[in-house]
Amino acid sequence: MAKNFKYITTPIYYASGNPHIGTAYTTIAADVLARYWRGRGDKVFFLTGTDEHGAKIAQAAERAGKSPSEFVGEQAQKYVDVWKKLDIDYSQFFRTTDPKHEKIVQEFATKLKNQKLIEKRQYSGLYCVGCERYLSEDEIVDGKCPDHKTKPVAQSEENYFFLLSKFRDKLIKAIEDGDLNILPETRRNEVLGKLRQGLDDVSISRSSVKWGIPFPGDQSQTIYVWFDALINYYSATHIYDTVPWEDHPADVHIVGKDILWFHAIIWPAMLMALHLPLPKLIFAHGFFTVDGEKMSRSRGNVLDPVALSKKYGAEPLRYALLREFPFGSDGDFSEATLKLRYDRDLANELGNLLQRVLVMIQKYDIGVIPTNVEGSLSVVRSDLESFRFDSALVQIWDSLRQGNVVIDKEKPWELAKTDREKLIKILSGEYDRLSQAAEALAPFMPETAKEIHRQLTYLDPQPLFPKK
Repeated sequence: MAKNFKYITTPIYYASGNPHIGTAYTTIAADVLARYWRGRGDKVFFLTGTDEHGAKIAQAAERAGKSPSEFVGEQAQKYVDVWKKLDIDYSQFFRTTDPKHEKIVQEFATKLKNQKLIEKRQYSGLYCVGCERYLSEDEIVDGKCPDHKTKPVAQSEENYFFLLSKFRDKLIKAIEDGDLNILPETRRNEVLGKLRQGLDDVSISRSSVKWGIPFPGDQSQTIYVWFDALINYYSATHIYDTVPWEDHPADVHIVGKDILWFHAIIWPAMLMALHLPLPKLIFAHGFFTVDGEKMSRSRGNVLDPVALSKKYGAEPLRYALLREFPFGSDGDFSEATLKLRYDRDLANELGNLLQRVLVMIQKYDIGVIPTNVEGSLSVVRSDLESFRFDSALVQIWDSLRQGNVVIDKEKPWELAKTDREKLIKILSGEYDRLSQAAEALAPFMPETAKEIHRQLTYLDPQPLFPKK
């Protein structure tokens, strides 16, 4: 096992759609953790990418008048472009159409088959194309898929099944013993509750979907898109220059709560079946509403991270998304929220303090001794390591707010006339406060942190967040 090595993943996002505020939220959170780990000296492998097989992809490509291969290539590039705009510093962008991955997926399926953990069966059920899976009766609401609001289609076909039911007791034990950690606690309890109700075997192939990886030994079937996609976390460690999964499995999979079942049940069972180590932690975050309503194209309230970052900047968006509500909970977000955070938190409380301190240091010719920022992250370390991003940012802003209170209370402009020693002490202390805040902010707002340090180093006060 590599020393000081961390492996973090986002889901690989389904390439039928474009990047949106939800995918941005997941990826920004992973980026913050990756930057925090790198900042303390760890070697980090941060994996993200796109999931590019399945019926929905083939249908979207046909609607666009393109081949599936051409379509997914363009979609993958959209994610690459957006993550660049949002300053996502990933290690590798993964695509499931990589031939090396396809080979590993077939090998994975073959090993399961050889262990008699795959059986071919006739299956009938209600299939949602949007979800790319069969829905159970208790999942259907008013005859429709609750997520896509479409009526599932009755289908019957012969598929290969992974004998997931054999792993029910092992999964329960792994979760209860802490060998498989799931956060937040509410999600862990949900998973355990479902497991205790029973566990069915799952289809891992389709006979009617042509855009997929051929099932080994049976060209009439393609591998089910979710089975294919989950293996990316393992295959990436064998395709790219990093530590193999066998030696260091993922430290954390960050996912949305809608795909927790796949990551907390199906994926660990697949690993157990081949005697591979389990991921150390699966963290499932919540969903957004916009002004109290669920995001919907028909409502016209879908938030575009590119448009928001173009208007307010990528780093204010990163800050506002993680500051507004606890990571792991559902929460409300809107452009009005972002604007408020920009004007009040960033422009007034951070930007204003930086300007006031630097202007007065220059005006009163204060020889500030450069601060030692080592250990500045200690105040937020516990929060970052516990995914309490909002709490970490609250701590940083409490300090900045206190800085403005000190300036207003001590009135350096008056001390300049009466008590130069105290003036130097006050302004030096505020200089230190800003240096330490910049260090703590670096995982969240890396470019902002660099600019604060630059202005402090050269005593060059410039507007940090111009009014919008």
